Amino acid sequence: MNLLSKLRRKLRRLAQKIKDNPLLSFLIGLLGALLAIFVVVMLTDCPKWIFNLLGVAGKDNPKYEALKFLGIGMGGVLVVLQALMSHRRAKAMEDAVEKTEQGQRQDRLKNAIEHLGHKSDSVRLGGAYELFHLAKDTLLEDTKEKLSQTVLDILCAHIRQTTGKTKYRETHKSKPSEEIQNLLRLLFVQKHEVFKGCHVNLQESWLNGVNLEEARLEKAILTEAHLQEADLVGADLQMATLIKVNMRGATLSAAQLQGALLREACLQGTWLSYVRLQGAWLLGAQLQGATLNTTNLQGATLDGAQLQGAFLSEARLQGADLARADLRGAQSQIKISPKFSQRMRELIGQKSDLSGAIFEGGLSREDLDSLLESFPDKKAKELREKLEPHIGKPASHQPPKNAIPGAYKEEDAEKWIAEYEGAMPEV
Repeated sequence: MNLLSKLRRKLRRLAQKIKDNPLLSFLIGLLGALLAIFVVVMLTDCPKWIFNLLGVAGKDNPKYEALKFLGIGMGGVLVVLQALMSHRRAKAMEDAVEKTEQGQRQDRLKNAIEHLGHKSDSVRLGGAYELFHLAKDTLLEDTKEKLSQTVLDILCAHIRQTTGKTKYRETHKSKPSEEIQNLLRLLFVQKHEVFKGCHVNLQESWLNGVNLEEARLEKAILTEAHLQEADLVGADLQMATLIKVNMRGATLSAAQLQGALLREACLQGTWLSYVRLQGAWLLGAQLQGATLNTTNLQGATLDGAQLQGAFLSEARLQGADLARADLRGAQSQIKISPKFSQRMRELIGQKSDLSGAIFEGGLSREDLDSLLESFPDKKAKELREKLEPHIGKPASHQPPKNAIPGAYKEEDAEKWIAEYEGAMPEV
């Protein structure tokens, strides 16, 4: 009885497989039809129309030729059926292996996340490395389940949560913990492509004094992040969201900030020499005392930007929106003082000297084409429309009429110094 039940179950499974696979159904049906004709030809004096159908009517022994033809046909169908079944078995084994590996990956993911919650810094960092290597393995093994974005989301959330605690901010006012510094370098500085094309979200993170030299942070969300006196030399921040970011005293020399959104960003005393800020959105940004020599600001939005006492030697501002931009005390002659407060006091009462900045003209077709290479099509088209009128025209150092040149007063300087030092008591 048991054998009969097993046989029935196997037959039901086979019938279901045949039903689910049209090709398998067709081949089995074809094999059955060929077998039936073979039996008819072998056991009976079959009519001539069968020989005509099989193309053997004119042969010396048509019955033998018909049987041979049918035998070859059935053999071919059986070979195809065997190949199909072998493929299905291989696929089933592959799926089983994939499920096993997926289970192992889930176990690794679970263990690594548990380590991230450990009270020991070293264990937490170890958990971060476990997650990194898990994401890397899914890329190298070419698995269906890629974990790069998942792992990056987990690690960015860990950074935001860790640096968002009051105790952490009190302990690490001016320098990140070893755990956070090493984790950031692993994710964004070390040479690898594990997180290439992934979305980065570090908004509101406390990263004062962090070293992110040449970091890959393209399109990163850093809204309201704290990056005071951070080292971002050569960092790639193209199209990044930096709304209300606090970058007072940061070093961004040679950084790429094309198309970045820096609305109301705090950039007082920031080093922005040789920075690429084409098409950047700096609406209302605080740039008092910032060093912007040889900075590319073509097509940038600087409406209402605070540029008092900024250094603009060889700054390129063609096509920039400078409506209500405050350029009082801005200078072409670079004056380097050790402190923001000293720099701002040195320039009290001094009128703007913008003879080194380029506001119109001075742009070649080759310059424009090179400038637009890294932009998406929509942004590139927008910038081209702004900058094409400047091609071939002589360079002009005259700021637009809607900008605000002149000199600032002592009370203005003291106000900015108080804001700067109040925001950076121990940085």
